[in-house]
Amino acid sequence: MSEVPNYDPLPDNDSLSEEQQIAAYCEKGRAHWPDEPVTPLKSASVQCQMEETFYQHYLRYFQNAEEKRRWNVDTDIPWAAAEGNASELVVSIIESFCAVESFLPDYTSKIMALIRKSKGRTLFQANWGYEESKHSLALERWLIASGKRTEDEMEDFERSLLGAEWKLPFETPRQMICYTMIQELATGLNYTNLRKLVHENGEGDPCLDKALRWLSSDESAHYNFFRKGVKTYMTLDPEGTIADIKYVFDNFAMPAHALIPEWEKRGAEIEASGIYGPKMYLAKIRKPVLEDLNISRTQLREAGLPGHEVDEVADRAETKAERAKQALYPRITSLPAIPVAASRTNKTLLTV
Repeated sequence: MSEVPNYDPLPDNDSLSEEQQIAAYCEKGRAHWPDEPVTPLKSASVQCQMEETFYQHYLRYFQNAEEKRRWNVDTDIPWAAAEGNASELVVSIIESFCAVESFLPDYTSKIMALIRKSKGRTLFQANWGYEESKHSLALERWLIASGKRTEDEMEDFERSLLGAEWKLPFETPRQMICYTMIQELATGLNYTNLRKLVHENGEGDPCLDKALRWLSSDESAHYNFFRKGVKTYMTLDPEGTIADIKYVFDNFAMPAHALIPEWEKRGAEIEASGIYGPKMYLAKIRKPVLEDLNISRTQLREAGLPGHEVDEVADRAETKAERAKQALYPRITSLPAIPVAASRTNKTLLTV
């Protein structure tokens, strides 16, 4: 059986503040895949540079996924350990998440049609669809394995969703990558917060815990791919990208919520349990995303943040950058000194 990646998407560490835990979650998806700066080339069009960069991002993503993050629905989750002690609230939330995941054919096909001319993005979208398909399989299987739902009940629930169809919330490829960046971060935190909830209430089991960890790790990696794409757009067209980020934030809504029966009740359950809601979106999604993008104070204002939030986000980003710089310093200054004898020998050779 494979192990879950050697990081917990949201570390269970009481010494970390909630903001630090969310920052840690944002960074985990880029394990073994550090950011590389994008340098605009005068000799190539912006579109050509975008396509080449997206393709390189995909190759790095795929290699990392193959080596570090692939998991098997059948063998990497201990289904025999599924227990039936979860509350109906937790079961209803898992069923709601399963319903959102069930619109995968719409998400994949419609986004694919929009970005069809981009080799890197279409390859990623195909890979994304494969990874996301495992999420609905795992959630549905846990509902049945735990005894909380029967196969007939799950089939009836799935049939109740068939009359709805998800549509693209935005019209352009750049707006959609801004949207999917935000949405994947929110989805990953949903799974992580649900895992915390079942642990705090003593309702979890090894099967559910492992499944939610796998789902969170996937979503974190997806967020990172989209984030790197948005950063590439910002490097090559900062003004247009900031305008799109603002537009998407102003009009953002999670997918499929308007399509799922009784979503008003289901959404209220999710919000009341502390997993996700409008307040959490503003504080735990929008701010962390803008901070993670490392955009300037001026760009933050252009993205629509109020003045006090601009300073808060920019100050944290600057502190984070300074800490990263300081972390490099010991590595630079800890290089072993050149032995005196060797140094003198080298000087003698140079003067001969």
